[in-house]
Amino acid sequence: IVPQLEAHLGGSPFMRGTVVTALKFTLTEQPQSIDELLFVHMENLLGLLADEDLTVRRAALVMFNCAAHNKPGLVRHMLPTKLPLLYSETVKKPELIREVDLGPFKHTVDDGLELRKAAFECMDTLLGKSLEDLDLPVFISYLVNGLRDHSDIKMLCHLMLSKLAETRGSAMLAMLDTVVEPLRDTVTTRVKENAVKQEVERNDDLIRSALRAIDTITRIPDMESCVKFNDFLVNTVKSGTLAAKYEQVLRERSADHATDMAEERA
Repeated sequence: IVPQLEAHLGGSPFMRGTVVTALKFTLTEQPQSIDELLFVHMENLLGLLADEDLTVRRAALVMFNCAAHNKPGLVRHMLPTKLPLLYSETVKKPELIREVDLGPFKHTVDDGLELRKAAFECMDTLLGKSLEDLDLPVFISYLVNGLRDHSDIKMLCHLMLSKLAETRGSAMLAMLDTVVEPLRDTVTTRVKENAVKQEVERNDDLIRSALRAIDTITRIPDMESCVKFNDFLVNTVKSGTLAAKYEQVLRERSADHATDMAEERA
C-alpha cells in the first residue's frame, strides 16, 4: 500500500498532506515489517518539506518529528539535506503575516506560526534523539530565532537551551553571546497597565521560563569567561525586581533536587 500512497504525492495539497499524515501513524516505536519499506520511500515523503503549500509542509514536519522520535534510523542519513529545510521554517516570514480588519480595531494573523511551532518541536526531538548528528553552532543559531518568537516557541527554546547547557556546555558557551539579547528582551518585558490577569500570568510564566534557562547556563564550567553573559547576569538578572524572581527559581531548583535525592535514598 505504501507505493500506492506515494503515487498520490503528485496530487492536490489535500491529498499530499493526507498521504503523509496517514503514513505518520505507521511510525511506532516498536519494530514493524513496514519499516524497511518506509526507509526506501522516506526520501520522497520528506521531500514535501519543500512543498509550496503550508499545510503540506506542516504535515511533513510532523512526520519528520515522529520519525526522529520513534525511528531515528529512518531519517538519520538524510539529516544533511533535510535539516536546512527544517531550519528555514524557524524564520518568521513577513509574507505570511496579514492584518485583518475587525471594524473598530485590526488583528494581526501569523499564518506561519503553526509551521514554526512544528519546526521547533522537531528540533527539540532531534536534540534528544540525534544529538551527535547535529552541527551545534548551526543548530543554536536557528534556535535563537525562537527566542524572539511567540511565547509558546520561546518557552520550548528555553528548554532546549537548558538541555544544551547540561549536555553540551562547551558548544553552548561558544554561542552564548547570541542568546543574551533575546533573553534580556524576555525577562525585562512588562505588560500594559490595562492587561488582563491572563496576560500578566502568561508574561510571568515566560519570565520564569527564561530565568530557569539562565540558571542552567550559569552552571556551565568556565561560564565566567563570557563577559557579555556575566554582565547581563549581574546587571539585569540579579538586580532590581528580577532579583527576587531569580532567587525564587534557584530555591525551586534546590527543593526539586532535595526531593529527587530523598526519592533515590528511599
